[in-house]
Amino acid sequence: MQDRNILNFTIDTALQGLMMGGIFNFISVFAVRLGASNFMVSLLTSLPALVMVMASIPAGRIVERQRDLVRYTNLIRIPHRISFLLIAALPFFVRKGLTEIIVIIWALKSIPATLLESSWMGVVAEVIPPQRRARVNGVRWAILSIVTAASTATFGYLLDRLPFPLNYQIVFLISFIGGMAGLYFFGQLRIPENVPPQHPARERSPLLERIRTYLRTVNAPAFVRYEIAATALRFGVNLPSALYTIYWIRSLGASDLWIGWQATAGKVALIIGYMVWGRLISRKGYRAPLLICTLLWGLYPVLTGLVHDQLWLPLIAIVQGFFSTGIDISFFDTLLAVSPAERRPTFIALNTMLASLTLFLAPLVGNLLADGLSLPIVFFIAGGFHILSAVLFWRFKIVR
Repeated sequence: MQDRNILNFTIDTALQGLMMGGIFNFISVFAVRLGASNFMVSLLTSLPALVMVMASIPAGRIVERQRDLVRYTNLIRIPHRISFLLIAALPFFVRKGLTEIIVIIWALKSIPATLLESSWMGVVAEVIPPQRRARVNGVRWAILSIVTAASTATFGYLLDRLPFPLNYQIVFLISFIGGMAGLYFFGQLRIPENVPPQHPARERSPLLERIRTYLRTVNAPAFVRYEIAATALRFGVNLPSALYTIYWIRSLGASDLWIGWQATAGKVALIIGYMVWGRLISRKGYRAPLLICTLLWGLYPVLTGLVHDQLWLPLIAIVQGFFSTGIDISFFDTLLAVSPAERRPTFIALNTMLASLTLFLAPLVGNLLADGLSLPIVFFIAGGFHILSAVLFWRFKIVR
């Protein structure tokens, strides 16, 4: 049963590569091609994050009450995937204000995405046993990277060959189909029924008192230290996130084909990275890989700010892809380790809220800094946050 669960889970993950290589990779490029301003492009990242901030804590409570997490996750996935279909269909019906509508749909998608975050993590905690988690996730994410790399390269070729905006509509439609196909395999997972925690009945209290009570229930020093260090890293990663596409297109003059190759090179590096870091973490633990990857991932924004030609983009993407994998694997298992098992959905929801708050603020700050300084300077500042995060992970001894 365990092996069958892992197989179905891996197939579902592979099909998500059509979404990652499609709409998630090219949605900001589509917005820039439509003539979106720097602020609107940053909203594609920030506004969904704001929605997740507001929805995270209620989402954790809602998910905690669900007994069949697999079925619940699949139900929530449906409106999440339908948003891709809506964006693909919009250019047939809308011309004026198209970018603004896309931003709104992309933000509303975050409501089911927030519920998905908590319920999906709860399923993963049961599907993959702790002793197999690093190796299984390394292989699973490597397969996801293969599918994402192949689809990104194919989509980049299609985008350069087909007329605009039909080319993007086709790519987004394929993303929708891939996302919906994964529901079948995810639905085959078999895990124990979730037992909702028993909260004692109490009288309605003032808002501030309820907030203090909630914070007391999530008192976990290891979790707090992890979130402080992780927030510094997230800020460094997301500070320039909305600016990359703008820099590629408006400063380097990159074509859709070269943007596709850049993404493909990054995904090939992900494949290698998941295998290397997954095996290394399984043997040596998380501490050294987490520190190395946190520090060297910061080379990606720095190198991006130094280049002046699109030819360098695939090479720089290799740095991003290879070192981000160590963070993916380390963060995933570390979060589960610092979250008490009996209240894991609530802690995961709190982590989602804090991550989303950073994801909301960082691109807006990056946009403001870019207006006052320049895009390369913002990239260099982002590299500095990686150094700060590595120091915090080392000082707090997050992973021993």
